[in-house]
Amino acid sequence: MVDEERVILMTRMAAFATREGRKDSKINEYFRSDYVGFEVVKSAISATIAFGVLFVVYLISDFEGLIGDFYNASFLDLGKTVLFFYLVTVVGYCFISYIVFSHRYARMRKRMKKYYKGLRKLRKMYERD
Repeated sequence: MVDEERVILMTRMAAFATREGRKDSKINEYFRSDYVGFEVVKSAISATIAFGVLFVVYLISDFEGLIGDFYNASFLDLGKTVLFFYLVTVVGYCFISYIVFSHRYARMRKRMKKYYKGLRKLRKMYERD
């Protein structure tokens, strides 16, 4: 005889395994600090590339003004300004990434706990029969 509660539970768990379960199981392979740290490093690299591209676009768009100020400019001050904006950009981006990926990891842990609780419940159902 088919146990309706068992079928519902198995269907719910199979749906989870095919949708969020694949991503969650990959994230679950890491410790929280490793996962968040790796994602923050990837974000820092992305922020560096984005800053570089935007800086080159700025240089190209204001090329005439830069050539005109070339002999009057202090390259040390320019370097400090660029470095300041670079650090603000990267640190801000990494901070936001830390918050986002910590939240993702916490949500994944809640979903995985619920999934494992369903597995234990299913095992107990089979042991009863």
